[in-house]
Amino acid sequence: MELPPPSSSPSDTTIIQPLCSIFRRFLKNRGLKFTTERALILDAVLSKDNVFEVDQLLYEMHGQGVRVSKATIYRTIKHLVEAGIIQEVLLDSRQAHYQLIYGRQQKDHIINVDTEATLEFHDEELIERIYAICREHGLDPVGHRLLIYGTDPNRPPESE
Repeated sequence: MELPPPSSSPSDTTIIQPLCSIFRRFLKNRGLKFTTERALILDAVLSKDNVFEVDQLLYEMHGQGVRVSKATIYRTIKHLVEAGIIQEVLLDSRQAHYQLIYGRQQKDHIINVDTEATLEFHDEELIERIYAICREHGLDPVGHRLLIYGTDPNRPPESE
């Protein structure tokens, strides 16, 4: 599935309906059903503006009275990644994180390794360069993931 060009950023209301259709079609092509639980998980994912963890999503859904199993959420997240609706963003080695990518402006991340703070950024020139590199190698770009790790040069070293 090809992602929208990097400069496109339609409003959230314009992507919800197509995403339902895209996800239904994706599941049908794999012989799977678009169940109520999968619809609720998709809705919960669409409500996320930033990076999220699956366990946090489960906790929030249970807090709203929505009963879905952990296994169902993990399977559905896997399908959403395969359908090109969300992507995995590896922010640390302990827990996988995800973000909605379909119809949204590409966001990349910087991790401050001193504080473990995550900063999101968007750089159109960087994205254009990444896409140009793909084309130089005869590939059609369909997306990218960039994670930069940095330290604060003004932070005093910790004593041993």
